[in-house]
Amino acid sequence: MENNQFSAGLRAGTSIAIGYFPVALTFGLLAKTAGLSIIEATAMSIFVYAGASQYMALSLITAGVAPLLIVTSTFIVNIRHFLMTAALNEKMQPAKKWVKAIYAFWITDESFSMLATGKKGKIPTAFAFGVILIAYGSWVIFTVVGFMIGANLPQFLQAAMSIALYAMFIGLLVPSMKGNRKVVMLAGLAAILHCLLHIVGMSTGWSILLATLASSILIEMVYARRGKTADTMYSRKEGT
Repeated sequence: MENNQFSAGLRAGTSIAIGYFPVALTFGLLAKTAGLSIIEATAMSIFVYAGASQYMALSLITAGVAPLLIVTSTFIVNIRHFLMTAALNEKMQPAKKWVKAIYAFWITDESFSMLATGKKGKIPTAFAFGVILIAYGSWVIFTVVGFMIGANLPQFLQAAMSIALYAMFIGLLVPSMKGNRKVVMLAGLAAILHCLLHIVGMSTGWSILLATLASSILIEMVYARRGKTADTMYSRKEGT
């Protein structure tokens, strides 16, 4: 029975693995142009396994930011995974804590969406492992392939590929901004704060970190205040 569930998970996760192909391939290629070795690039995909955070880490490495700031920045970006794994835990079949710790590490936005919404009832642990294992393997393998492709490109093309890193960030940001005023405000405020902090002489790493934290807190405060105002107005209308 568990083998059937694991096979079903592998089949379900194939779409995620295919979707990771261009992103992981590009990461491997850009890791080469950023000066990482194939061991370092592969290790990042194995131990970090977080697409947007890995791209952000590459840009910070290229800018010469201190390692502690890189780790802190990527941690902040990935805080949402605490919420995702906590929510997913309610849908999973009972399992030992060390088993939960393993599949919690492998959870990404895509695998969470598939597991949380793609299966009714309690999710078998074997099924979850099938989904996340094929997605994880795809990410690591295509990182290596991308690095090897980048290593065989002419030097001038490797240097030119550095612009693709910024294009990738734009590609990740723009779709989430469409029809979402909150994301637009968050991105705009973070960009403004980063520029101001950088102008006053703060290092790139600290300015990115503080701008990210400050913009997130300020936008959440604005939306929380709006929510309270809306609730108050609704209560008054109900009272009348």
